Amino acid sequence: MQPEHWAWGPEGQTDALWEQWARRLAEVLSEQGADPREALVVLPVGAVLSQARMAWTRAVGGWQPRIDTIAALAEDQAWAWQPAAEEAGAFPPLSMDPVLDRLQAARALGQEAWGQQWARRDRRGFEFALDQIVAAAHAWARRQQAMPPAERAAYGDDAREALQASAKAGQFAQGPGGRERVLLAWALEWSLQAGQTGWASDLLYLRRPSAWVGVTAGEQVSPGTEAALMLAVLRHAKALGQAVWWCAAMPAWTGGHESGRAPVLVACGDAEDEAQQATAQVLQAVNAARAVGGAPVALIALDRSLIRRARALLEGAGATVADETGWRLSTTRAATVVTRLIQASHPRASTDELLDWLKSGWLQGPEDLGPASGFACGVLEAWCRRRGLMSAWGLLPAAAGATEATSGAPSWVVPPPAETLLRWATDVATPLQTLWQKARASLREWLRATRAALEAGGAAAQLLSDPAGELAWTALKLDQVDEGEGGAWVPLSQGTMLDGQGFLRWVNAVLEATTFRPAAPEGSVDVVITPLARAVLRPFHAIVLPGADERQLGALGSASGWLSAGLCEQMGLGTPLSLRAAQWEAFALLMSRPDVVCLYRQGQGSEPLEPSAWLERWAGLSGTAVAARLDARPERAVDVAPSTPPLPQLTGAPLGLPASISATSYEQLRQCPYRFFAATLLRLRDVDELEEGLDRSDFGNWLHEVLKLFHDRRGMQTALSDEAQDVAAWLDAATEVCRSTGMDRDGQRPWFLPFQAGLPRLAQAYVGWLRPHEAEGWSVRDTEVKRERGLDLGAGLQLSLQGQLDRVDVQHRQGQETRFVLDYKTGSLGTLKDKVKKPLEDTQLAFYAALDLGDATAPADAKLQAAYLHLEPKAVTLLAQDEVMDAAQALVEGLSDDWRRLHAGAAMPALGEGVACSWCQARGLCRKDHWPPHRQTDAAPTEEGPTA
Repeated sequence: MQPEHWAWGPEGQTDALWEQWARRLAEVLSEQGADPREALVVLPVGAVLSQARMAWTRAVGGWQPRIDTIAALAEDQAWAWQPAAEEAGAFPPLSMDPVLDRLQAARALGQEAWGQQWARRDRRGFEFALDQIVAAAHAWARRQQAMPPAERAAYGDDAREALQASAKAGQFAQGPGGRERVLLAWALEWSLQAGQTGWASDLLYLRRPSAWVGVTAGEQVSPGTEAALMLAVLRHAKALGQAVWWCAAMPAWTGGHESGRAPVLVACGDAEDEAQQATAQVLQAVNAARAVGGAPVALIALDRSLIRRARALLEGAGATVADETGWRLSTTRAATVVTRLIQASHPRASTDELLDWLKSGWLQGPEDLGPASGFACGVLEAWCRRRGLMSAWGLLPAAAGATEATSGAPSWVVPPPAETLLRWATDVATPLQTLWQKARASLREWLRATRAALEAGGAAAQLLSDPAGELAWTALKLDQVDEGEGGAWVPLSQGTMLDGQGFLRWVNAVLEATTFRPAAPEGSVDVVITPLARAVLRPFHAIVLPGADERQLGALGSASGWLSAGLCEQMGLGTPLSLRAAQWEAFALLMSRPDVVCLYRQGQGSEPLEPSAWLERWAGLSGTAVAARLDARPERAVDVAPSTPPLPQLTGAPLGLPASISATSYEQLRQCPYRFFAATLLRLRDVDELEEGLDRSDFGNWLHEVLKLFHDRRGMQTALSDEAQDVAAWLDAATEVCRSTGMDRDGQRPWFLPFQAGLPRLAQAYVGWLRPHEAEGWSVRDTEVKRERGLDLGAGLQLSLQGQLDRVDVQHRQGQETRFVLDYKTGSLGTLKDKVKKPLEDTQLAFYAALDLGDATAPADAKLQAAYLHLEPKAVTLLAQDEVMDAAQALVEGLSDDWRRLHAGAAMPALGEGVACSWCQARGLCRKDHWPPHRQTDAAPTEEGPTA
């Protein structure tokens, strides 16, 4: 059967070309004596139905033939179809629903002993095989749909021979590939049985209209498509002697584009530049279309990631967009509500997963909190991050039920709103958590628990009121969990057993395989996003085609799955060659329209790209050159305004100096006044990250608790102890602190093991230093003691120095008391040595010494020493600072002077350098990296600035 060509040239308007087609259709029907009222006209896509019907009304008039798509014709008769009776013990029914058929295949193969063993041994490999089986079975089923039922038996014999021939040729040898051959043979027989049972579309072969008319975009029709089914029906009707007319739209190849309306090509730098330039081209065309009341602009979707970016830009610019391609349901907000709930319900879910679910939206929260649920979630997140809690359902419930008396540390008490939210989340997730703790549960149980959790959390009503949420609800069969017996889904879901991870993979696979297409906006549309095949034969004011590079337009794809390209060709299935041939004809038809703008990127990462060779091919066939077009984005001159160093001050500011200061805050002021302004005055903080593992700072905090407990117990001893007993007591204290801080739990134990391995040596090193230290007359007075010292700065200005001293030792000799301030350190020993060499530049020890000098309980003539105590397993080193009392006095005087000047309005410039800038949280605020070179010196210290 040969088609009659319908020439599409650039000189003809779309409406005029369709009217030409309608007149030719009327002539063909008249020549064949066919009554138009009884004729069936099949179009390639539903988007051109109104165009064809209106063309008939304008050009011909009178009774119209039925103009529809092949899918709509098949659906109209589905009610009258009765499938053939299935043979006993045959394959499961093939529904053409990937979700249902995947479960059917898993159940059928799971009944075999080798299938059960394979599923237990390699679940991921078994699930991958199921995907390949279903894909192959569907491909063969679609091929059989495009042939009369009487021809399917012969096709089955040919397909079996082709599959056996490929095995004999070594493509599927015994060993590697042997299992694939067996499973492909099983999939083939599955599809052949379905072919014998038949489909509702088989009724199309029984219809007897006065004439069959088919319209295609080009002559090349890819197997397995609706166009292939349509041509199969036309060939069958022609063989029966019915009137048949196949009309194939083809490019005229005569050139003839009006001046300035020939296709053009725009070069772009990268993907972002291409998205922006495509948006600019579309908006330019939209403005022109609005001015004349023209048709919408087509944006061709070759690159979905680029189209998503362009769509966001278009909607931001106020354009009305209709998206006919849609996007994967898994990327919608509705899908995340479901998947994050399942992930968070895992008994070992991380705190991040719990917080992601609580912040995923569409949750009502506990009634006790009401609108404050969002605030409670923020409190819970801050509480978890400050304590580094990684396990959502391990540490948190235990902490939520703890009190200051039972936990042993006030830091474990959860704030009341966070505790309320946490208990509510536990109740909501309980149905799913119960199933997670089982080895396996039926799919129906999992779905029932998921639905119960969604309803308890208040997300179910929100999902059902949202188009994407309603689609997710239906795709996951959540509307069928409570139905009675009947239908294939109920027994299948009851017989499918999954563990928690298997259920989560099933949910992700369903959401990934489902496409969400939003409803078209009401009223006129400015832009239509559509695939290349759906854009042909439609009226558009202009066509913008991004992605016209050598990788995306015209590139030969590769066969995916177990069916090779050669095997697909032998069996009449779609191949990369046939798909590319169909794409070329659609592209050629599209290029025959006026005002086509093609865009391509000149590089993808480090790989350079050229325009598609199809552009040159089309230019050679049509005789019309594809000219270059410049960037459509409007140029705008912007005056250069480089960032200048910030110089905040308190004069006239709605904030003032704090009433107290710590060693850390004053260190910030000395290193960089602007950092002090951001961190202390504005109280800006980085959000703590929940990171797996423990670093040296975590170990240092833990070690502080161990040393405090060790010395508290040692101070209560009534008898002297030897070195071995002291080491044992130190390790006992370490064990207890491990237990109280959760270091012995599953979530933290693996990360603590490297530190734990060195604890015996650290205990020996510490005791080895401690005993000679005590032999010199030193004894522990206080550990982890908080101190405060007030300063009167004059003119009514007061300042309080506050801090927590790790340890204070005392020594009494000849009636003289000497106090020793010790600060534990686990960092770099070399850095500490450099600090003690410069007592006037070291803030921490001088600040702590100043605090101790202000202790009212100390004798007036008491002497003072201060040192860093560096702790590591190989050695414990004491690094004393000389002249610490002088350094403390200098620090108090300098701090007092700085405080007075800041109060008087002195600027706080960004003076940080080196390490102070490398680890500064406020670097993004001062914008030091963006200062012009000649401004770098403007932030130098001035007489009004704080002292260093």
